[in-house]
Amino acid sequence: MKNLFATFFFVLAVAASQLAQAQTIRRVNNTGVAVSGVNVYSSLQAAHDAASSGDIIYLEPSGISYGALTCIRPLTIIGNGYYLTQNTGLQLDTRESIADAITFAAGSAGSRITGCTLNTSMNIAASNVTVERNRFASGYCYIGYNPSIGSVGVSGIIFRQNIVENGYSVSLYPGSTAGTAVSNVNITNNILTGGITSSGQYTRMSNILISNNVIGTLAGTSQYGIDVDNAVIKNNIMTYTGAGNNFTPRNNAYSYNIAGNAEFGTANGNQQNVTPGNLFVGGTASTDGAFQLRTTSPAIGTGESGVDVGAFGGALPYRLSGIPNVPTIYQYNQSVSGNSLNATISTRSNN
Repeated sequence: MKNLFATFFFVLAVAASQLAQAQTIRRVNNTGVAVSGVNVYSSLQAAHDAASSGDIIYLEPSGISYGALTCIRPLTIIGNGYYLTQNTGLQLDTRESIADAITFAAGSAGSRITGCTLNTSMNIAASNVTVERNRFASGYCYIGYNPSIGSVGVSGIIFRQNIVENGYSVSLYPGSTAGTAVSNVNITNNILTGGITSSGQYTRMSNILISNNVIGTLAGTSQYGIDVDNAVIKNNIMTYTGAGNNFTPRNNAYSYNIAGNAEFGTANGNQQNVTPGNLFVGGTASTDGAFQLRTTSPAIGTGESGVDVGAFGGALPYRLSGIPNVPTIYQYNQSVSGNSLNATISTRSNN
């Protein structure tokens, strides 16, 4: 077993070295397993504080939170994925890499986080931050907000292939003063049970792309929607079936979307009054797999340029369990023959 974990960390090291040869790999482990050596830490903040710009931090599978983080330098943070007991065969170790509140503050521009579970909210208060393939279990993602100082101007934010659970939302948070605008934000291929909200400063957001998301619950009973301005909104599914305003056109271009009510209308390839049960596989599929399209779904091939509508369509579809795009070990077998231990380790790359 010791050799297994050594090989596991070797695979991670190879993956990181593929990202950039000069970067330092820093491991974070709080499981009580005897971990020692250079660049090993028990909390995410401790690893950050020891890191240099451009370093890679691996949150090793644990199931115990690695705590909160205020990030002030550009880093890459990689976890193990989530729902791994539901979506089987993706990782050998099915524990999650969990963190509490994370704030990307001034100085952290260029950071990326992937494969992690967030227990509380995330605040993006720096430009050019990428948040992909994460699980937001109990908190919002605020774009353009630092809880210490309020609204902050940001640009170049990518929020893709995430799942935001329990009615929490992604919130664009421009302020009312100079320097606090939010621009060039891509929100794509996510499952957002609480929708996309804003601070209400609609004229201070620009160049927003909202594409290939599922917004709302499988049942379509919660009034979650989209509340932004100056956005291109396409290829999304908004599940709410009740009457009432959960989308205001404002200065938005919206096309090829599907709604459970009549909010998008039928112009420009939009579909209205579509029952969610006709769209998704639902049932006994995994928490995120339930949002995959049925074979007879009216979302198949009806998006812009013939792509599927929803989180699993488009050029970068949602990835089950948020598996990060580094090599992973998904199977291990061993046998004893005489004095020899024979081991077979199966790995795969992930796009």
